[in-house]
Amino acid sequence: MTQAHRKHVVFPPDTLRFLEDYQRKHQLPSFSATIEAAALALQHQELRQAYAQYAQDFAQDAQAQAEAEEWLDFPMEAPQDQE
Repeated sequence: MTQAHRKHVVFPPDTLRFLEDYQRKHQLPSFSATIEAAALALQHQELRQAYAQYAQDFAQDAQAQAEAEEWLDFPMEAPQDQE
């Protein structure tokens, strides 16, 4: 079981209203669960940004692509621009 830690936080009124509305809308059992959901959403957002940056870097570096293909032992294609 993960040990919980208490923190004291202060939110602007608009942010607090949003979080309370989110808790009700998604039927979360506690305000702590709401904050946890927000933290997980931020983690996912950062991961998406990191993967997007990796894909962009990968697409621009032919040597990195060749090394990855050799290391993974299968051909990789750079992301295609979507129009």
